[in-house]
Parts: sequence; structure tokens; C-alpha cells
Amino acid sequence: MQLPDNFTFTQQNLQDFVDCPYRFYLREIQKLQWPAIESEPIREQEALMQLGTRFHLLCQQYFSGIPVDVLDEQVSDPQLAEWWQNFLALNLKPAPSDCAVEKLYSVPFAGLRLSAKFDLVLRTPDSEVVIYDWKTSQRQPKRQTLLSRMQSKVYALMVTQAKIFQPSSAEAVRMVYWYPAFPQSPIEFQYSTSMFESDHHEIETLIDRIKASQEKDFVKTDREKTCAYCRYRSLCDRGITAGFADPEFESEDLLDAFDLDFDAL
Repeated sequence: MQLPDNFTFTQQNLQDFVDCPYRFYLREIQKLQWPAIESEPIREQEALMQLGTRFHLLCQQYFSGIPVDVLDEQVSDPQLAEWWQNFLALNLKPAPSDCAVEKLYSVPFAGLRLSAKFDLVLRTPDSEVVIYDWKTSQRQPKRQTLLSRMQSKVYALMVTQAKIFQPSSAEAVRMVYWYPAFPQSPIEFQYSTSMFESDHHEIETLIDRIKASQEKDFVKTDREKTCAYCRYRSLCDRGITAGFADPEFESEDLLDAFDLDFDAL
């Protein structure tokens, strides 16, 4: 199937294809909008998404130079106030020339383009390049689950390949998933040349596979547990009720199968 010349791959649409080729087909090729919710309970998840958006905005404003006392006045929600104080305790104060905030980067890749939008990339005084991604979900997945996701692969590869802040090597790149609800337990990893080569090969192979796929090749996933968190589930006759994101209802196996990301707005 011929993708448009201007088609751009991202960590999200690559993850869609990995999770379910048919979901990639419906979303990216058919451009089908489907009004189903992705997780229950609805009001709680909507509130969490709104808090996540406000938290990201506070961080962006902080790095743009707006005084902390001015930003403090914007915070009235108790949970957001706790997250905000936990963020301030990180004491991140890079020079404007040493950080990129909410910035989109794009590079030619496998005949098309690969793009990533970062919450924060900064260069440290010892020339390490650190990728921060704010995760405002209420539960941390397993470390290995995060490292296996396309976001970890695409983001670290992008910084290395695009030479954002000129890392001396892949070993100078580090990625940190930071959860304001769990400020003392970030999930992070140091990148390496071997990881870069492996990720480059994996992503290039995946893109080539997508480019070579015909309509019949975009099959539904066999892992039907993921369908509980897919907005297309009723279209595919795989249920009409959304899965519960609350840990009381969510098994570890299901969390591994589908990493709910409430920051992807």
C-alpha cells in the first residue's frame, strides 16, 4: 500500500501497528474517527487527562522563564499542587540554550520521515543529553514494559540521530520517565551504541513492513485484551465496554499489554 509522500511516522503510530496492525490501518490510512471511550471510569480519566495537560503547561511555562510565584497562583487543585511541588524539587534550571521544551523534531528515515515531540531535552554541564518525559498516570508500569515501548526507542534514537544538543555518542544520551505522583522513583535508562543500532534496525524494518503491506495485511491483533482499551473495539466486534484503568480492576498482564498513556493529547 502506497503511503503519502508526506507521511510521518511517530512513536504513537508505530506503537499502534505493533499493538494491532488493523488499528494503524483504521487510524492512519482510513483516518477513521470513532467516538468510543478508551478507558473507564470516564469522569476520573477525563479529570486526570485535564490535570496532565495543566501540569505539562506549568512545566513549559517554568522553562520559558515565568517566575515560580506567578505559576503558583495558577495551581488550586490539591493533586496538581502536589505534582507541582514535586517537580520544583527537581531543581531543574538549565540555561535556555541548553534545553528544548515541548519541541518537535523530524528526520528523514526509511524513505519517509520520523518525528518526535519531547516534553524536555536538556544538556547537562558534563555534556550529557537527557530526555525527560512527564507521566501523570496514577500507576507506574514495569520498567521493562516502558523500555520495550516505541516511545523509548524512537525518542532516544531521534536525539542520537538528529544530534540534538550534539551528544558525543549514544552513550551520552539518557532518558527519564518522571512521574510527579512518584517523584522518588523515576524510570530511566542510559542509551548505548548497541541500543541505537538495534532500535534503528527494528524501526526501519517495521516501517519497511508497513510500506510493503497491502490492505489484507493489516490484521486484527490476536491479543484481545488490548481491545478493551481501543476505541475501535465495537467496530471490530470485540466488545462495547471500555476496560477499567483503575488498578483495582486492571491486571499486571493487561497493563503490560496496553500501556495507557494519559499524556498523549
